[in-house]
Amino acid sequence: MSRSHNNQGRDQFNIENVSGNVVVNNGRESNRSRNEEILLQAVKDEIDTRLASSLHNAVFLQLGKEAQPDQVKRPWDREIKIGIKAAQAIPDDTTIAQVFDCPEIKGKLLILGQPGAGKTTTLLDLVKELVKKAEDDVNCPIPILFNLSSWQDEKQLIRDWMVAELKSKYGVRTKLGQQWVEERVLLPLLDGLDEVAPERQEKCVQQINAFLAGEFAPLYAVVCSRIAEYENYETCLQLNGAVYLRELSDAQIQEYLIKVERQALWQFIAQSSELLAFVRAPLLLSMAVLAYPQNNIEQWHQLQTIDNQLEYLLNAYVERMLHRQIGTCAYGKCKPPTPRQTRYWLIWLAGQMEKTSQTEFLIEELQPYMLPVNKRKNYRLIIGLIRGLIIGLSWLSLELIGVLIRGLSWLGYLSGLSFWVSLGLIGVLIGVLIVGLIVGLIGVLNSKIKSVEVIKFSWTKFIKGWLISGLISGLSFGLIGVLISGPSFGLSFGLIGVLIVGLIGGLIGGLIGESIDVKTTPNQGIKRSAMNYLISGLIGGLIIGLSWMSWLSWLSFGLIIGLSFGGIACIQHFTLRLLLYQSKLSPWNYARFLNYSTERLFLQRVGGRYRFVHKLLQDHFARMPAESLGGLM
Repeated sequence: MSRSHNNQGRDQFNIENVSGNVVVNNGRESNRSRNEEILLQAVKDEIDTRLASSLHNAVFLQLGKEAQPDQVKRPWDREIKIGIKAAQAIPDDTTIAQVFDCPEIKGKLLILGQPGAGKTTTLLDLVKELVKKAEDDVNCPIPILFNLSSWQDEKQLIRDWMVAELKSKYGVRTKLGQQWVEERVLLPLLDGLDEVAPERQEKCVQQINAFLAGEFAPLYAVVCSRIAEYENYETCLQLNGAVYLRELSDAQIQEYLIKVERQALWQFIAQSSELLAFVRAPLLLSMAVLAYPQNNIEQWHQLQTIDNQLEYLLNAYVERMLHRQIGTCAYGKCKPPTPRQTRYWLIWLAGQMEKTSQTEFLIEELQPYMLPVNKRKNYRLIIGLIRGLIIGLSWLSLELIGVLIRGLSWLGYLSGLSFWVSLGLIGVLIGVLIVGLIVGLIGVLNSKIKSVEVIKFSWTKFIKGWLISGLISGLSFGLIGVLISGPSFGLSFGLIGVLIVGLIGGLIGGLIGESIDVKTTPNQGIKRSAMNYLISGLIGGLIIGLSWMSWLSWLSFGLIIGLSFGGIACIQHFTLRLLLYQSKLSPWNYARFLNYSTERLFLQRVGGRYRFVHKLLQDHFARMPAESLGGLM
């Protein structure tokens, strides 16, 4: 029996000479690996949370759909010349999962619609069904929802971008992510094609096509986009079919408004063809319901353009959500932020997310570039002084040990002891004000805060780190010893450098810090970094302290070792948070404020990640002029 492979990863067998029953094993185990189960559960939790908090979920379930095959370029279209095929309505009782599974689509689908038409919610509903299939059948790929807005490098392959997103979003190690992509373990669902920067959208379509036709092409794939942007592209996606989400009908709008007891709103909207056309998008209809009767409907009706009507509705929604009476669990008995503060902090958050083309926010991903220009020098200065203080403490421990050793040999000579004590204090002064400050400033000029959530140990890197650090330090210490006290002392001092400093270098090199866990709680990355700082510092400091027989060296070297494994990330993060709070750009307890904003239906929370309830609302906050608020008092 011979075996060959095609570019879709399917196996072909020649069974002409085989008798009896044939069982084909595709290489998958009968059960999913632990990592796959964790990922599948994380996706399931995300979809359930987002669907439950969707503003227009109740409306979206009744959306009509129509097939638009000419929006895509199917592989067989190259060989079969056919004319333009008109759009065709899909029966109302057909689910998006049934569209995905139909023989013409075969799991490669494009979802199109107007802004607020329910594209993302439709995609979430599809993912929910695909998760069920993956739970029941180990051979079904795991559906993963990606947002294309974070694709910012035109030269980056989509598969490489997906691996990076898996690490950022779900904590999947790079090597494991690459393996899953290559083995087609994942089913990518790419949302927000229209949210890619306009100048990169055409290139993004080309990169998606290259991925779909490449060596590691997925067996199934879904892409989601606004129809207006998509129809401007010169390139069509190479998928098997497209579905367009139709606008709500008059009957659907009336039925929904009566159901939620907004008959008066229906009576007014029904009299205006402009407003009736405006609320045909499920999101906008839901916002109109939530904002009513806060907004002045007469004034809304008088607006001439759709953009002005949308801006007015979003403003009315924000005001309604800011001032509605709710029982907040986030603040409990504490005083919640004022509407002015809430608006101001959300404006700043949306602006930062827009700058980096992000639709999701993690507290631990706050970075120094978010600070006002006049605060960045303060940030570098504080970090430098803290690092300098730690280096100074280490210097102090070494000098005090030297004082003790030399003081004993000068027993009875107080003048000699006082000399070495003075030398130790001078060493501390040099460590803090010169060495520590300079090293600290240079180290954080352009550094990105990287949390360290999981620590692993590599013996290979430990040995390599010990040899390199030990040889360099031993040679340096030996030369210093020769200059101070001659060859014999230089040899002893050099051996100390090899053993002690080499051991420190080996530990730092052998311990590998990674961020690989799913974010289930706010600011999880920094909290785990702090824990790893303490653990690595205690263990590393204990080893060095036992070597020197000094608790002081244990403390000082423990602080230095811990810096590389979460310590510096914690120092940077809390310094940044302090300066942001001082600048009134964010509250001190950020997690509590974000949870409060979730209660007020501005944000959605999935584990430790937050996102605005819709990209339209994020864009609206980002456009608001924060300067007009005059700052916060």
